[in-house]
Amino acid sequence: MLAVAFGVAMALFSGDVSGQGKSQGKSKSGGSATATSASITVVFRDSDRVTFHDYFVTHKIAPQSLPPGIAKNVARGKPLPPGIAKRAVPAELLVVGPRVEKDVSFAIVGELVVALKGGIVIDVMAGVFR
Repeated sequence: MLAVAFGVAMALFSGDVSGQGKSQGKSKSGGSATATSASITVVFRDSDRVTFHDYFVTHKIAPQSLPPGIAKNVARGKPLPPGIAKRAVPAELLVVGPRVEKDVSFAIVGELVVALKGGIVIDVMAGVFR
């Protein structure tokens, strides 16, 4: 009787445990996770913050708030989701603003002024509405 109980216990607890813990630090393909690199493009200068702030205060341009998750994604440089309200930066500011390549555009997104290249945020300027 003891041998039968021992055999049943061994059968219950001898499952395959080799699959446990495989996801830690591994990609789904089974290899090690690889780090991604990111490039940083600085478009806005320190003097631009003062210029934009003065313009927005003088012309009474107020920000429109973003949902917190979208604001974090914009600050991280992720693409803007479709349907997010973007306002164009006034032409007067583009004349005195930073000099950029032709494919870089500017938009007001929430409380931020962002520089976009191909729909991807490449630089963010915060604190211009305060």
